[in-house]
Amino acid sequence: MNIAMAGIDHRRASLQLRERFAFTKAEAAEALSRLAEHPALEGAVLLSTCNRTELWLSCAEGATLDPAALLGALKGADPADISFVVRRGRAAVDHLFALACGLRSRVFGEDQIIAQVKGALALARSCGSADGVLDRLFLSAVTAAKEVKTSVRLTAVDSSSASRAADLICRHFADLKGLPCLVIGNGEMGRLAASTLVSLGCRVEMTVRQYRSGEVKIPAGCRVIRYDERLQGLARCRALVSATASPHHTLRYEEAAPVLADGVERVLIDLAVPRDISSRLGALPGVTLYDIDDLEGGGEGEARRQEVARAEAILQAAADGFCNWCDFRPHLPAVREVAALVADDAAARLERPIAKLAAGPEAAAELERRARDACEKAAARLLYGLREELDRTLYRDCIEALRRSARPRGEGE
Repeated sequence: MNIAMAGIDHRRASLQLRERFAFTKAEAAEALSRLAEHPALEGAVLLSTCNRTELWLSCAEGATLDPAALLGALKGADPADISFVVRRGRAAVDHLFALACGLRSRVFGEDQIIAQVKGALALARSCGSADGVLDRLFLSAVTAAKEVKTSVRLTAVDSSSASRAADLICRHFADLKGLPCLVIGNGEMGRLAASTLVSLGCRVEMTVRQYRSGEVKIPAGCRVIRYDERLQGLARCRALVSATASPHHTLRYEEAAPVLADGVERVLIDLAVPRDISSRLGALPGVTLYDIDDLEGGGEGEARRQEVARAEAILQAAADGFCNWCDFRPHLPAVREVAALVADDAAARLERPIAKLAAGPEAAAELERRARDACEKAAARLLYGLREELDRTLYRDCIEALRRSARPRGEGE
């Protein structure tokens, strides 16, 4: 297992630095395509969210690459100037499993990270940069995270980013019933924010860039406006949430400041990285601006500690399973060879009995094929199961001894 990762996240990097290393989907695809050409790389996955950017590498056997240097190079930065966190081997595996179920998120236990991890793998696959090891790692992490979500109530003590945004709005307005709100962005985060606000009784408008009925998912209870009507929507609203993947501001100071000059109290919440809303707007009279760094999780309590312990037990078992798979992977050719040799031997011994019992050559050939297949599967199953009973070194020696003994006499290595 030659896995390494480098990254930054909300715990160690400022919002400005995270913005600098944020990747749009198109930028990530271009970066992965470049990395796929590296001769010492077997695979690469790039995970870029509001709160983190991580580059994951599967290196060729014996190769030692610096993931921080590669990540820095993608953005034209000297890694010596950036406090990247670098993890290798089991430490990297454990990190991804914890990350996928929200244990490392700013909003503790959030659900959206699962989709983001899946999306990172899907993009790597489409770019041809996901090898078998990273593919298995990310799928295993997602599967484990889903198991945690179904059996552990991590979100019982906190809420999603969308809910936290709604909480901030509640602090400013005593009565949310009929409160005019605008949500800029029709992605997953935007839809979650809109649905949450509708459930609280707000009157919600949502922007879409192009709208055709049935082609865009609109939360129930929301009124649709075009993206280029967002400034008119801003004039009507008292609370605004912007959550797009755009590399540019959705509310530029020059455009939005005249609208906000009316002095009406408004709350603007920017959930995007890079930021959607010009920070200068927060200095205007009557305007309160929050960004992603203002969304803090709930406090630690005994209930949370117990739930975390349960989640970590599930993740530990899943990570052990992945590492065992990695350890076993080099032995697969030998296991398959031994199983095939056992099947060949069994087929040779059964050739005459089958010929006597079968009703013709075609039936005999079919019986022989089925017998060979059954023997091969049975032998492989026994050899796979043996790894649970022996340590790594003894298992390796055992498989090699079986391979030598199963080969016909006189056949070389």
